[in-house]
Amino acid sequence: MKNNNQLILGKTDTSEVAINTKTLQRHFACFGSSGSGKTVASKVLIEELARNGVPVIAFDPQGDIASIGLPGNKEDIEKQGTDTAILDAYNENVEVVVWTPGSSKGIPLSINPLQFDDVEKLNAEDKIRFFSSTSKNISSLVGYDSNSDDGKSAEAILSVIFEYCHKEKVILKDFNDLVGVLKKIPESIQDVISSVGSSAFIKGLTKKLSLLTLGTRKLIFQTGVPASIDALLGLDGSTEKTRISVIYLNTLHSSEEKEFFIAGISQLLYRWMLKNPLKNSQTGIQCALFIDEIAPYIPPVKVPACKENLELLFRQGRKYGVSCLIATQSPGDIDYKAIGQFSTFILGTLNTKQDIEKVKKRLESVAPKEIDYITGKLPALKPGNFLAISPDEFSTVQQMKVRWLVTEHRVVSEKQIAEINSTAVSEHYDRVINERSEDKSNTTEDADDKPKPEQSSKTDKPKAVKSATNNEDQVIIVKNMIMERFLAKEIRSHLKGGLFKSEKIASSQFIHLPLIQVAVTFFEKKGLFKKTITEIPENLYLDYKDHKMVHVKKDHFVFSSVIDRDPHKIDDLDNFCTLSTIDRDDVDFDFRSLGGRKINKDKIKKMMERKYNLRVNDVTLTLFPLWKCTLENKKTKESREVVLDGIFANFIEYKN
Repeated sequence: MKNNNQLILGKTDTSEVAINTKTLQRHFACFGSSGSGKTVASKVLIEELARNGVPVIAFDPQGDIASIGLPGNKEDIEKQGTDTAILDAYNENVEVVVWTPGSSKGIPLSINPLQFDDVEKLNAEDKIRFFSSTSKNISSLVGYDSNSDDGKSAEAILSVIFEYCHKEKVILKDFNDLVGVLKKIPESIQDVISSVGSSAFIKGLTKKLSLLTLGTRKLIFQTGVPASIDALLGLDGSTEKTRISVIYLNTLHSSEEKEFFIAGISQLLYRWMLKNPLKNSQTGIQCALFIDEIAPYIPPVKVPACKENLELLFRQGRKYGVSCLIATQSPGDIDYKAIGQFSTFILGTLNTKQDIEKVKKRLESVAPKEIDYITGKLPALKPGNFLAISPDEFSTVQQMKVRWLVTEHRVVSEKQIAEINSTAVSEHYDRVINERSEDKSNTTEDADDKPKPEQSSKTDKPKAVKSATNNEDQVIIVKNMIMERFLAKEIRSHLKGGLFKSEKIASSQFIHLPLIQVAVTFFEKKGLFKKTITEIPENLYLDYKDHKMVHVKKDHFVFSSVIDRDPHKIDDLDNFCTLSTIDRDDVDFDFRSLGGRKINKDKIKKMMERKYNLRVNDVTLTLFPLWKCTLENKKTKESREVVLDGIFANFIEYKN
């Protein structure tokens, strides 16, 4: 694609406002309060970069970046005064791919932080930085605060293990291997590790890491296309167009998982740029990384797992032609030092003193003579109007109206992602995923150097949790994914009324629904003549009282007496939930509500083995999260009670 190096952002009253791609070598920040048009302005820049031949990796935490893959209406674009030639060039030369970590809603994307390929090529300083960063990322993922003593101990222990494994060429394929090393620490590093953490601490760390091999979390590391910067930038031979890779973070269920993924991609990008120095000094950049709503990832005081990796990219990226683009509605909540690496700013409406002061502090070195003008204008700007500040481009501050997008601007749900990814892209990466699965199978067989018993070929539904121990003092807990502070937002779609809802939440109560996990082994016959029986380990879930089977249908948990297909092929808790086993004493649940009834294991065994071709191995009490909400009519004060699940926040059957 021809690159004219000019990125058209908008217009003043008299002229077009454009910046050179080389300007973005010193990074770009877009700040504006909610409703200012900040996200639209950021998407305009991404459109411009892509149509000028610069590939972009964009993190989408809310679903409104993904619609950049949906072309806009030509008549509307023309009416808004945007040259339709931009749309034509975009449609012809740009390809948008939506990646969904841990989910097959788009192109599934996975990161294995234990893959130490190319580490040998790093210098000594970068090796230390890599192992430290990886350790911090993993310890944060399992719940350690990096500022705490426990967090620092966990990071130190993992760093020692990673350095040992690298030196001794011990391959860590996954977290199971890492857990294995912790359970049997090599003699040469025992003293070092014991000086950092007690045996009890190491045991706790091992348990936390073991949970990464269970439930939906393991999908982040195992499911889909292994993350690579070449694939994200479209440099893997999969396309001839300029690629915008949108990493859709809504498929991740916690802030720790999102931080982990951002940290992982940032680390991969840093290693990629070290191997791919800038070749064209005229254009200035060879790719761009965009992070929307960046405030939680580079806060002033806290140190989330991704912060150090991002700051490293901000400092080093310009030398390698990696442009960093950020946007936030809360500039007051981000680290001032991080902002110090940015020289081009597009500022929309800002109202709070904290936000304006943070921006003012940075602009004192960028536009010192116009500080008063800028800070005076910011509270009064109308939606879609921005101040463009760039000492490399403009002699004075440019007040502009951002150009109209040539793509749609709307929030894209997980179900709508299929509208964006092309059939060709989906088929290409399906082949990559299938080849990966075959390679894993062949590697396993070769390693043992002997034929293995036939294994299940099922790859679309990884089963997650081994049954809890037979100890009656333990239960399985399903992790709640809907925090109380977000409940009002999650329940809005369930309220009566149209745009202006007639109901509100009057009260809410977090409770548990008792279920039964049934650990089973299915027997599947294969072959036309000589039947081969394959054993498939599986977990099924039943209602505690009436023993109906729980499964998921269109993001709803439903209960069925009879399943119309093989139970091991249905979607159930293991596909969507994170589960862990804990002691009864540690659970906030009134076990007296069960009426003193223990699980009749023999009854369940007979029932399940009569219905299906399986063997029951164990049954365990499982507690599922619910939100019991009272909804109140704003005018009449009439109320009704609804119960939502703690995973999707949808209605669920509930029996008192």
